[in-house]
Amino acid sequence: MGGDVPLPALEIKQMGIARDTAQGLSIAARQLPGYPVALIVLANAIAGRADRILMDFSAQGAVLRYRIDGVWETLPPMDRPTADAALVVYKKILGLNPAERKAKQETKFATNFKDTDWVVSFMSAGVPNGERVLFSIDTKKPTLKTLADLGMRDPMAQSFKAMLNGNNGLVIISAPPTHGLPTLWRVALENADKFVRDFVSLESKPDADPEMINITQTFYEPDTAPPLSFFAKLLLKQPDVLVMPSLLDHDVAESVMDQVLKQDKHAITRMVATDSFDAIAKLFAMYPSQSKNIAKALTGVINQRLIRRLCEKCKQPYQPNPQLLQKLGIPPGRVQKLYNPTIPPPPEQRVDAKGNPIEIEICKRCNGRGYYGRMSIFELLTVDDTMRQAILKYGNNPDEMRKFAKQHNHLGFQEEGILACALGSTSLQEVQKMVSGK
Repeated sequence: MGGDVPLPALEIKQMGIARDTAQGLSIAARQLPGYPVALIVLANAIAGRADRILMDFSAQGAVLRYRIDGVWETLPPMDRPTADAALVVYKKILGLNPAERKAKQETKFATNFKDTDWVVSFMSAGVPNGERVLFSIDTKKPTLKTLADLGMRDPMAQSFKAMLNGNNGLVIISAPPTHGLPTLWRVALENADKFVRDFVSLESKPDADPEMINITQTFYEPDTAPPLSFFAKLLLKQPDVLVMPSLLDHDVAESVMDQVLKQDKHAITRMVATDSFDAIAKLFAMYPSQSKNIAKALTGVINQRLIRRLCEKCKQPYQPNPQLLQKLGIPPGRVQKLYNPTIPPPPEQRVDAKGNPIEIEICKRCNGRGYYGRMSIFELLTVDDTMRQAILKYGNNPDEMRKFAKQHNHLGFQEEGILACALGSTSLQEVQKMVSGK
């Protein structure tokens, strides 16, 4: 990297540093030998649609990885002097200590590249074999704004909006770790009807969500007073909808359930969980004294899993045989074709019968990955009286709840994933990975 390659039109703009100090740091960093490499690593990641950069340093060198569409791709290794020089630039320009290779250091910076404003979180910390550096790359302005942008089918979106806009009920928004729960939470709340009802949130001040239109944020400060005292102040605002990223503790959970069941309030909370039934079981385990009230108040649970979207330019159609359609539960004649990704063979296999190298055209849109971007597959559990009785009976046992729901025509991730395949959005391989959790 570096050499005579022209530098990308990218500038690291410090955040939280005085302007004069930042300017001095930038000028000093430009004189360092690792400056070209530092810019190229960042620019190539953004140009390649990566949302994470990982640099693992060891005595031998550094391994560089980009995460693209949720999959880590390893780049050619960097020698230690080159990688060290680039890291010195990052730390120097961000006002961190370049000599510190063990203690955790973190900050954020902004940049503009490809006509888009980006915010990048930087974190470095020592690990047993050396040092690990992680960049998290996000657009300054959210690009996903609607439920359709996330990949939700319109009939499901209408049902989910009805849950969000319901009265005196509890809605749980959930997703497994690293499957986009913050984004689902934001998009769901932005698509709720907040113009005729007052939405008020209670959030930890250090970890508050970004401000949203027509949601009044109230804050509690951990260790200063019991959470219930802050919840009491929230109620003084006379909200119609309680936006609770967490139910906080047993006292607050009890008060929320009281507001929902006796005061006709609506409540929305979120949970890290593998599916909708795991979310219910976790809520039961966290607040066992309120399990019956949670079951009575619950009107719906949504869970999201991220999956790669097929590249529209190079995806390959094929006609599924009747046996495959039967196995997938698709009626005969309903689906004429499914799609596979086009993934070129590795370089060592790109040869003719005589072993001579041959040129294979690589899709320029997806760069031969076969996929371009990600979408969400959703599981939406509507809690009617029948399901509520099952939750009251099996609330601590997600397997039993899943079994009951399936017997009552609930569509889980497998069914929704197969539907996405039938629509040509993704491949069966991706659905199988999603369902198996790999």
